[in-house]
Amino acid sequence: MNSEERTPLGANAVWTGVVAVLAVAAIVSLAVTRLAIAFGEDGLVWEIPIPESYDAPPAPSGASLQVTQGIVSVPGAGAGLSALIVATVGVAAIAGIAVICCYVVLSLEVSRGRTFSRRAVRMLTSMAAITLLGTTTCYLLDSAIGRSVRSAVGLGEVGGSTPLSYWLGFAIFAALTLIAYAFRRGAALQKDTEGLV
Repeated sequence: MNSEERTPLGANAVWTGVVAVLAVAAIVSLAVTRLAIAFGEDGLVWEIPIPESYDAPPAPSGASLQVTQGIVSVPGAGAGLSALIVATVGVAAIAGIAVICCYVVLSLEVSRGRTFSRRAVRMLTSMAAITLLGTTTCYLLDSAIGRSVRSAVGLGEVGGSTPLSYWLGFAIFAALTLIAYAFRRGAALQKDTEGLV
């Protein structure tokens, strides 16, 4: 590899590293902020789905409102509920950082001309698996938090509905799985055509 080839590779590695560090810093900052808001002075604060029958004040125009989400404060929350919240934020942060690490390795493989290498395929597969595992785990933990908070403040159960953010996570998993499959096929095609040119 001559110096002309090394320069773009080095620049790409530096740029990828800077973006990755900024993304990790943003994830850590969001996690710390989320925990700081959750454990406020007035007790534990968390946004949860609430029963649609919950009485809401009328709008200024006189129209009736139907409240389906609420930010609920739970004074004197138990250790179990606090642990669930810390676990939810922690899992989301760790999954995000792990996906970024996989992206960095994938980006370096592509910049070195090894787009369909085994490592590149493994990184895409890992990103998909981490996204699915993180999304599912956070959804289950968030559902448990919602039930605990509603029980603590005397609100009833709600119907089964999945927030849009979790559907987005499942959609990203599906997209990454499809891309990993395409890379796998590309790797097989590259192997079959080696030596033909």
